[in-house]
Amino acid sequence: MKPRAYSSLTAFLAHHAALGGARDRGSIGTADAAILAEMESALAEMPDAERATLRAAPTKLTGAAARCRARAELHLAHILVARGMLAA
Repeated sequence: MKPRAYSSLTAFLAHHAALGGARDRGSIGTADAAILAEMESALAEMPDAERATLRAAPTKLTGAAARCRARAELHLAHILVARGMLAA
């Protein structure tokens, strides 16, 4: 299956959250489960601390927290571009 290419990191993260919620509710289909597995494989390349930073709400971050979020987003963007999952 050709990986889905997202137009933005925000779109990727929103879709990941939606699919994760569907999985948690037990209402995810086979195709969506495959997409989610692919997304989680990309996220698994990141350190745990960066993944946790991305799971946190991005609003009202300041100082060090905002910089950590920006670094995590940049790292994920590089991973997704390399996998063909983010439009460069």
